[in-house]
Amino acid sequence: MPLPPGPPLPRLAQAWLWTYRYPQFTGAQHRRYGHTFTARIGGLKTAVVTTDREAIKRLFTGDPSVKRHANDLLIPFFGEHSVLALEPADHLARRKLLLPPFHGARVQGYARLMERLVADELRGWRSGDVVEVQPVAQALTLDVILQAVFGVEDRGMRRELRAIFDAMTNPLTTIAAYLPQLDRRWNPAAHAYHRLKARLDRLLLHHIQATRADPRLDERADVLALLVRARDADGKGLTDPELRDELVTLISAGHETTATAIAWGAVLLAHDPPSRHDDDYLDAMVKEILRIRSPLPVAAARHVLEPFPLGRWTIPPEVMVVVDAYGLHHDPAIYADPEAFRPERFLEAPSDAYAHAFLPFGGGAHRCLGASLAQLEIKVVLRALVDRFELEPARPDIVGVRRRGVTMAPRDGGRVRVRRRGTRAVPSPEAPAAVATR
Repeated sequence: MPLPPGPPLPRLAQAWLWTYRYPQFTGAQHRRYGHTFTARIGGLKTAVVTTDREAIKRLFTGDPSVKRHANDLLIPFFGEHSVLALEPADHLARRKLLLPPFHGARVQGYARLMERLVADELRGWRSGDVVEVQPVAQALTLDVILQAVFGVEDRGMRRELRAIFDAMTNPLTTIAAYLPQLDRRWNPAAHAYHRLKARLDRLLLHHIQATRADPRLDERADVLALLVRARDADGKGLTDPELRDELVTLISAGHETTATAIAWGAVLLAHDPPSRHDDDYLDAMVKEILRIRSPLPVAAARHVLEPFPLGRWTIPPEVMVVVDAYGLHHDPAIYADPEAFRPERFLEAPSDAYAHAFLPFGGGAHRCLGASLAQLEIKVVLRALVDRFELEPARPDIVGVRRRGVTMAPRDGGRVRVRRRGTRAVPSPEAPAAVATR
């Protein structure tokens, strides 16, 4: 079956552009080929990249037996037992076990923890400082996960886990994920990554075993304790390797992406301060941040298992269909003036206006479990920032994008100048403002 046309560039060139120039590369192809084009990215399977909303709806809501996830590339990171790596029936059963801790009152409890942590952090900021928001947000979101998800009370262990995860998101070590087929002898990044992974596995497995043996297990409210106690319909619980993979998945999916969104939010609000501070506006503001600067540019990928109609083409079995979230979020046919930061669009539009076109957390059965928590964390941090400080741009234009692991982050780490509300003092030339990075 003929595939949609695509750029006639070598695979390695397309892999480099996909990784380091995603908005420019995919935007150019959509302008040339329309909603759908074929990409050949390095050693990955040939991919059909699309922003066709009707096809995306069928991918997310259609019969799960005619498609499977395309998350195999993530298995070296998350593990073969991760909910992201499971096939439909097993995925659904695992998702039922994982979902309860991320809804309702429990999420509000995690938000209260974030409020306390961010208040402690902001007390140390001086009026006039230039703050690099991303590393601060990473420390905050990781602390929430380590305390609320992992139940780690020991500060030394939290520091060690933070150091490991920071190292694993280093751009050099993440090369191991992009070149999984390359022999480790010729991939120094793989050596560093697998040493970190082995160290992380030892720590997590020891912590899981200690949690199982905790005499206060039934009194604990952290996610790990809930998962240790959880049982499926047959009375079966999760094994230690399964728990390990889910913990890595939760921290990887919920830490870096949320911190990146907070950093983008600070940059955008420094250029366009919020016009209101009520809950509805703040919710819309979070959505607009996730739209205009999606931390994850790809919403989902699926391998179709039988011929799949997509526009005027029929995609053959086992070809990967990739949903381009960044392209959807910047499509002027869906979002008027898509390059403008305008939270009001989410207040003015009908509730279903952006169905299958607002996908910062993916969609369908594999939609991110922690979406509600992530949006609440972003809202809590940005509300605290704009309540206490006036944010000013550190540079005249909106900073460009850089790849950080799987996310698209601000190139400068999200630098903004903060001025405590009610003060307009300017630092003297003899005492330049510090750059706070925690």
